[in-house]
Amino acid sequence: MSNTLATVRFDLATARDFDAIRRLNHRTFAEEIPQHAVRGDGRLVDRFESDSLFIVARAGTDLVGMLSLRPHRPFSLESKLPDFTRYLPPGRRICEVRLLSVAPSHRQGLVLRGLLARLVRECDTRGLDLAVMSATTRQLRLYKHLGCVPFGHLVGSSGAQFQPMYVTREALVERVGALLDAAHADPRCFLTGPVTLSAPVRARLSAPLTSHRGSEFAADCATIRDGMRALTGARHIAVLAGSGTLANDVVAAQIASRGGRAVILANGEFGERLVNHAERHGIPHVAVRRPWGTMIDADAVRQAVRRTGASWIWATHCETSTGVLVDIAPLQSVGREFGARVALDAASSVGTVATDFEGVALASTVSGKGLGAVAGVAIVCADEVPRPCATAPRAIDLASYLTGDGVPFTQSSLLVGALASAIGSTDWPQRFATISAANALLRSRMHSAGVAALVSGATAAPAVTTWVLPARRQSADIGAAMERMGFQISWHSPYLRERGWVQTALMGAFEADAVGPMADALADLLADETASVGGTAVFGQRRVGAHAVDEGASRVDPKLLEHIREVGTHRPG
Repeated sequence: MSNTLATVRFDLATARDFDAIRRLNHRTFAEEIPQHAVRGDGRLVDRFESDSLFIVARAGTDLVGMLSLRPHRPFSLESKLPDFTRYLPPGRRICEVRLLSVAPSHRQGLVLRGLLARLVRECDTRGLDLAVMSATTRQLRLYKHLGCVPFGHLVGSSGAQFQPMYVTREALVERVGALLDAAHADPRCFLTGPVTLSAPVRARLSAPLTSHRGSEFAADCATIRDGMRALTGARHIAVLAGSGTLANDVVAAQIASRGGRAVILANGEFGERLVNHAERHGIPHVAVRRPWGTMIDADAVRQAVRRTGASWIWATHCETSTGVLVDIAPLQSVGREFGARVALDAASSVGTVATDFEGVALASTVSGKGLGAVAGVAIVCADEVPRPCATAPRAIDLASYLTGDGVPFTQSSLLVGALASAIGSTDWPQRFATISAANALLRSRMHSAGVAALVSGATAAPAVTTWVLPARRQSADIGAAMERMGFQISWHSPYLRERGWVQTALMGAFEADAVGPMADALADLLADETASVGGTAVFGQRRVGAHAVDEGASRVDPKLLEHIREVGTHRPG
């Protein structure tokens, strides 16, 4: 097996790693170094396992190296050398490193140094700057080469002798410094944004700046428009500088200028934001609300459109805050029945699921989510080119972007080029299949651990999943623990923290082979309500403090499903 940084990952262990840890422990310290008796089951459970942090090296799905970190005394070395601290440099914060082991197939040096580089990272987060260890006498030259200093007398038995040693942070950094950047690499990204970028997208971001009036910029815009038409089935594509909020302002300005009342579906944070857009643009509207995480049925929409004579139905296609994916067809059916146009916020659906916006009047999306580029480019899909709107701010007048060359104002060639690269270099059917398979794996692993998603079944989006935390857990603690284990998940948004939720997303160029380990790590944190954050995998983290979770916000009352709460605001006069 190749032994390179591209094929080996250095992580904190999760509970699911401990069978492999025990096997490697037995192989090294019972079979190879006769410190312990050989066991028939081939597993050796360390007596300090339950209160140690384990750093592991993974080559694919195989665990090929490990070490154990104990930041608190008493250390195991103290039972063999009680006065060991008199040998150490003064003024240091000490930890103990144990069970350093690398599989024979990976003893070319990289795995060992990668483990030690990750050790530096973990010690830095805990304010530790000196490690003690009992080094096998078989590898004293190696330990000395790594900057370790021997002290005291030999410990252990005649067949398995060990030399007490220490190493300072400075000495270790000097030896493994070349790998520290890799050890400090960003965690693997499972955020709704920003997303991991593919190599072609990263390359475009380093290209020279060009004029938004030049031929290269025009070609990139054409790539985006052609690709988006093929991806969504929309007839016209507007490319704007801005966020998804700006794209929704463009849609709101069109609804306001064309007149009529709107029925707005609100069953999450972003549905509520559409209501706010309507309020700010003075659009007469009725909001059809449901509890977050539930679907709004077509009959409720039909009743609201019939009662109000609405000309518009405005909804989030994928409600990012919960992971609900709306079936567009029933909304279009209601629209045809009453002559109402459909508008969609599709920020988290375009690029993550197959979409067909034929017959959808307006749809908004963004560059920095499912399309796999950098935030900063807003996109509006339209079924027709509207007339100019003299009352709308110039920057959000859709007609300006769908006439002439489609570039009425200055835009960044880097952001547009990155989006063109993302759209043009992606095999979208394969992309959707990859997301679907990763979603199935994620949900299977979580289900096996007894952890349920907020939304499941046909209404669940494949690329955004919301997880409800057990009582007394805080989103921030779970998110921080996941990052320490090498995974970024969403928890910062106030609407997640308030409800005791976290989210995982499969957007951008996420690492498919990291989905299983990420799911296992998250399941370990959520499955056992009484364990410390990270269990044995994150030693020394405080037990999650008491936190009053609004049970009504995180668990749907079935009785609420029987009601529709409609709130209307009306344009004066």
